[in-house]
Amino acid sequence: MQAEFRPPRRRCRVYEEYVAPLPVRSRSSPEKGSASRPTRSYFRADIVNGHVLVTDPDHISDIYNQGYFGKGILSRARPEYTIFNQWRDHQGFLLPVVTCTRYEELLGWAESALLAQGSARESVDETLLRLRQPVGEDELGRLSENGNGAENLNPDPETERNKAFFLVYALGCLSVHLEQEPLSITHLWRHFISLRPDFVSSYAAYHHFRSRGWVPKGGSGAKYGVDMVLYRKGPPFYHSSYSVVVEKADERFEGSTLRPFSWRSLATLSRITATVSKELLLCYVVHPVDLTEAELASPECLSRLKIQEVVVSRWVSSKERAEHEDI
Repeated sequence: MQAEFRPPRRRCRVYEEYVAPLPVRSRSSPEKGSASRPTRSYFRADIVNGHVLVTDPDHISDIYNQGYFGKGILSRARPEYTIFNQWRDHQGFLLPVVTCTRYEELLGWAESALLAQGSARESVDETLLRLRQPVGEDELGRLSENGNGAENLNPDPETERNKAFFLVYALGCLSVHLEQEPLSITHLWRHFISLRPDFVSSYAAYHHFRSRGWVPKGGSGAKYGVDMVLYRKGPPFYHSSYSVVVEKADERFEGSTLRPFSWRSLATLSRITATVSKELLLCYVVHPVDLTEAELASPECLSRLKIQEVVVSRWVSSKERAEHEDI
């Protein structure tokens, strides 16, 4: 069963032209008798401190323009940067730079969202304490003038892993390296699962919406207490239409869930979503009862998962009464 999607709202002013999404890429055919053959162009990313970073300026531009994958770590949306002082780790990779005030604002949003979803106070405090741990001096590198920026596939590590794996697995145009060694699809899958056990459900939902033509953004979803928001074509052209909560379920809709929802937290989330002119969408990733841990260790398990979408709407008694009176 699928939700009935409504037309998205266009932005009033659009300053960008829509570019065909990946993997569409211009390739010139070789001349007759030529030994050269057109080869597939690959982008490169590196896993640094748990983040998936693309540092080549050409790769950054193509990945963002052709599908709006990622987000510049030094910008609000586009991967643009006009900053001189940048942080590097011991391998020379640029690290995300965020002001202390901005970082505290983001932590405040995260705290409110987690509490609204019913997370325990102790668990939230532990998470915030871990996020506030200072960066060691060994990770502070030299100052670089006019250096190139870095494209973080998203400041939210969980979402950036979804985007990275989609580029690797679904489009086949990205090569992800760990300590200068390229990872195979299976090794990358297992590495992401080791970092986040619920990666399977999270990626399955992301893959589902991407394959339907939506552009999911996770960092924006954190502001509204959800896992992601959905854009049609891309953020420059439309406002986000749906706030998505990803939930794991078995075929009987029993067993443990990814988050403990209560009626109060669900009502709060629905009200927040309505306030920002979106609709709340519950995306259930249905796992077969006989799905084993061994199968989950491979991306082949995605073929056995099912997606069920439920749109949550607020029932307003006065509105319904007025509609009956009109009839």
